[in-house]
Amino acid sequence: MELFSEIYNCYYQVVARILEEAAHKPVSQNEMTEIAQRYGYDESALSIIPHLLNGDWALFSPDDSGKKFTSRLCNPVRFPLTSLQKSWLKVLLKDERIRLFFTDQQLELLQEELADASPLYDPSAFHYFDQFQDHDVINASFRHHFQLILKAVEQHQTLKISYYSVKQRLIEFTYLPCWIEYSAKDGKFRLYALYRRRNGWRMDVLHIGRIVKIEETGYYIKEPVQIDRLADDTLCQEPLVMEISDERNALERTMLHFSSYQKKVERMEETGKYLCSIYYDKTRETELLIQVLAFGPVVRVVGPAPFLKQVMERVNRQQLPVRK
Repeated sequence: MELFSEIYNCYYQVVARILEEAAHKPVSQNEMTEIAQRYGYDESALSIIPHLLNGDWALFSPDDSGKKFTSRLCNPVRFPLTSLQKSWLKVLLKDERIRLFFTDQQLELLQEELADASPLYDPSAFHYFDQFQDHDVINASFRHHFQLILKAVEQHQTLKISYYSVKQRLIEFTYLPCWIEYSAKDGKFRLYALYRRRNGWRMDVLHIGRIVKIEETGYYIKEPVQIDRLADDTLCQEPLVMEISDERNALERTMLHFSSYQKKVERMEETGKYLCSIYYDKTRETELLIQVLAFGPVVRVVGPAPFLKQVMERVNRQQLPVRK
């Protein structure tokens, strides 16, 4: 099984992009050079462009002016999958969550295309610990809701959604779905969606697993909505500040784990440790608290005071009583 194929190297990628551009309109030598410098190395243009222009690589034809060139290819450039990529995809098809993003027909086609590939590894060989047990159950209803949401995100369509709140109240609102987020810690999918108020749009976060019913409204939002700004409005004003040790690869682990949060990291020269500020949605504070505690002594919460108080309370509850 090859780990590297030359058709994926930098030069091939640069030529493919030039061909793609030349398929839409004639490109000049300067435009070829600009593409090569943007997607290649510093010397890529010097190595690639002469071969394209003097006919060594017979991929372009000059136009009537002789100063611009068009692609000789009739079809777009496509890169075949390597054996390694096929084996990786075969493993992904074993994950029930992959069914959320594809129709049954698409999954059948993928299975047929990958019939000769062997899985890269056996998923059952991995044991996951330190995770919540009440993860989302991927059934037919969940999958139906998920795909309706995906479609609405792509088409900017509003949906009428009925769901149970954290307090188990049945709530119904018309939302504009914005994006879906997955938490590997608790195995749950969350929907970030907007709803209208008298003074404009507001952002809400829904657990997709708590959704009871979704109806398509047939109404599409055409005016631009500043989603990023509205998402920022839901974040706490005072971020969680924690000190990260340089031991046991702690920085890389925490950055990967908290990758879905907005954050700022700076290195403290005096100690060699890192100070990380995380801006989070207040509705997810308990989840963030549990995630921070899971890192143990390599992470120390500095503030704010209310968050630090919750950390101390949880740590005290976990301590075993001392026998007399």
